[in-house]
Amino acid sequence: MQSRNTEKPSSQKETRRSDNHLMLAILGWTLWFFATPSAASLPVSNAPVETQHADLTEQRALYIKALRMVDQRNWRGLRSLREELSDYPLYPYLQYADLTANMSVPRRAEITDYLDRNADSVLAYRLRSKWLRYLAKRGQWTNYLTYYRDEEATTARRCQFHIAQYHRQQRAAAIAGGLELWTVENSQPRQCNALFDILIRHDKIDDQHAWQRFQLALLAGNYSLARYTRNFMTAPATRRRAETFYQLDRKATSFNKGLDSLADEPQAAAIVARSLRHTAARNPQQAIKNWQRAQQRITLTDTDTAALISALVKGLIKVGDQQQADIYLQQHSAIINTHRDGDVIEWRIRHALKAQNWPDVLRWIDALSAKRQQRSAWRYWRIRSLENRPQSESNHRLQLTRELALERDFYGFLASEKLQQKYSFNHRPLQVDEATSARVSAIPALLRARELYFHEFIIEANREWHAATREFVQVEWLAAASLTHQWQWHSRAIMAMARAQYWDDIVIRFPLAYQTSLVRAAQSSGVASATLFAIARQESAFERRATSSAGAIGLLQIMPATARETARKFAIPYRNKMQLRAIETNLPIGSQYYKSLLRRFDNNRILATAAYNAGPDRVAKWLARSRGELPFDIWVELIPFKETRGYVTNVLMYSAIYSHRLGINTPMLQASERERLL
Repeated sequence: MQSRNTEKPSSQKETRRSDNHLMLAILGWTLWFFATPSAASLPVSNAPVETQHADLTEQRALYIKALRMVDQRNWRGLRSLREELSDYPLYPYLQYADLTANMSVPRRAEITDYLDRNADSVLAYRLRSKWLRYLAKRGQWTNYLTYYRDEEATTARRCQFHIAQYHRQQRAAAIAGGLELWTVENSQPRQCNALFDILIRHDKIDDQHAWQRFQLALLAGNYSLARYTRNFMTAPATRRRAETFYQLDRKATSFNKGLDSLADEPQAAAIVARSLRHTAARNPQQAIKNWQRAQQRITLTDTDTAALISALVKGLIKVGDQQQADIYLQQHSAIINTHRDGDVIEWRIRHALKAQNWPDVLRWIDALSAKRQQRSAWRYWRIRSLENRPQSESNHRLQLTRELALERDFYGFLASEKLQQKYSFNHRPLQVDEATSARVSAIPALLRARELYFHEFIIEANREWHAATREFVQVEWLAAASLTHQWQWHSRAIMAMARAQYWDDIVIRFPLAYQTSLVRAAQSSGVASATLFAIARQESAFERRATSSAGAIGLLQIMPATARETARKFAIPYRNKMQLRAIETNLPIGSQYYKSLLRRFDNNRILATAAYNAGPDRVAKWLARSRGELPFDIWVELIPFKETRGYVTNVLMYSAIYSHRLGINTPMLQASERERLL
């Protein structure tokens, strides 16, 4: 069966871009920069604050000139010019551009020298990767073995390494390594196909390896790979065993047969656990029966038990058997808190909130772990539950409210409003000692990151940043936060503050970035400036060239389809999605789109903000489901999507912070927003 050796496309993506991506980034930026009419007027706020010696401005200008030469493939001119930039942080990038564009075996000595001199840099890692791909493509296996570094290797590189071993008479090691890479739960990259061909030619994939991979794939829910792996099973008994396992996992009706046949298999417990979870979602009573029988033959781990209880509780409540669901949840609350982080108990609290069953809300909050009970949300809902208890508990409730009001978050601000007092912003400016700041600011990778950010190579800047900060401790993170705030690289400053777990400098964590443009867009659209700042902070952390995995672009993370429709509706000049990286386009479109959501949802920012994240149609369905019977805070807590729930609470809380920072000091929510949800 020749088709057996073809691996399905890998679910693993290499962290590096393809061979020419860096060159394309350099070339593409060069073309865009010099072709865009507005290039000369890029916002000053996007460039780092200048703190270096005076000739840095000249070096930056020379670097742009060098990029033009890269664009023109003028390598002789580049080699001459780059000597003038030998002390510029981005000098290695010019060398890299030359070496990768003109790679050849005769330049091996230059490549080796570059790798040695830049051993700890991102570029050395990427040059080595491209060099290894070059060598593999040309069958330069001796050189491949020389330059290969296992600690840097992706799965694709490891496969090619074992191919190199095979071709250089290290066949035993090659086959052993190949079998290790084959016997995994996922499909491997296409570069591994040649290695697996070798295994097949030498009949090295036997029933044992196939059975092992089959089980791994099945446990991972990779059913197509599991079916594919059965092609390698030659013994009828092994194929029957695999089919029984497959049916046990996939079909509740096959549970008893599968359990009897496979109870002694090492992976039986894990497969049974998966089967029970699947059944619990569709038929919880059948799952309970199956579980009772399974307990006579196998023992589930606490982790699998917790996952099963979670599925059973949700399944039982779905079919209306809340009493039995609560019995299971109460009996196993310790396991749930330990191995599922209390998620199903939190789900049960929200179920009680939906019914406004305040005794149940309290009961299930008490069932959470002590650590989880201290989260602001559950402290708030304890207070709300106590509002429905006898007046004798009012002092206790007041004390809890005062304690929660000290927190700078959504629930803390709600508590402050209950007390009719100002929000607790808790601003404590960051203090960094000069010695640490000087040491961090001199790190070469961080200097490269600064310059790449200045030139708007954001992806490359982020890579250098991560390389520079990989081993940072708290004091270094704090120094990095201060530096990047000075450079107006706000996304990194915010990240650094989070890594340092320093939350109280609201100037760094909530910068007034692009203030003139943001305020102008807010005024033009009729959206509150504080709200627009809050959305930008939540969506992109003020990274104007950010692109999400879903395709949302820019400061306000706008989808291209939304941009086209909004631009047409409000007569905003718009040609293509690349314009969304420019704040002059992104902010007017995003603010007008948000304004349209406000109009749709009666100027209620709770609903408009949820719609901005999850889509207006979903919010309309949630509203219809609640029938206007839920208080605003319960409605927010019951948003089905965890991401959207967090998004709404963050944006509302951020808007209060930005209102304070702008000197406006408006409340987090208006009375109409609290009182009426359509």
